[in-house]
Amino acid sequence: MSRTNLSRVTPARVMLIGYGNALRGDDALGPMAVERLRPRLTDAEVLSCHQLAPELADRLARCELALFVDAAACGEPGTVRVQRLWPQADRVASLTHHLQPAALLALAQELYGRAPSALLVTGAGANFDDRESLSEEGSQALQEICRLIPRLIQDFLTSCDARAAEW
Repeated sequence: MSRTNLSRVTPARVMLIGYGNALRGDDALGPMAVERLRPRLTDAEVLSCHQLAPELADRLARCELALFVDAAACGEPGTVRVQRLWPQADRVASLTHHLQPAALLALAQELYGRAPSALLVTGAGANFDDRESLSEEGSQALQEICRLIPRLIQDFLTSCDARAAEW
């Protein structure tokens, strides 16, 4: 019986994390988007969770690009926004199990010596009531997120490969 040498397993270059509450209407945008994208992103590590937790720091430190996908209660419902993130400690969140993406990146940097490049992709929702379905605007944002994320990943990987070729 052969054993897999875990030290030789290469981590995914890209990590996609969708988070939100599937029972709160448009708050489910993050998990719904990553589950819809999972079959198309076979080389990425794809995670769906209720909230971000400190346990993700180790996995984040091993990837090159992290894409966080979440719903937003502000903004024009149905629109999508992409923000670049940098590690930023959040003292209040450090005392709880729930973290913001920038604080999670800071935790990866502090504990493991590195944090990946990171983007936050948010879809503005219209309805965050107790329900298990998206609003019409939430569905529009979901479609746009699912169209946009593969392009963001491809652009990142292409630029990394171009920089590597210059060396």
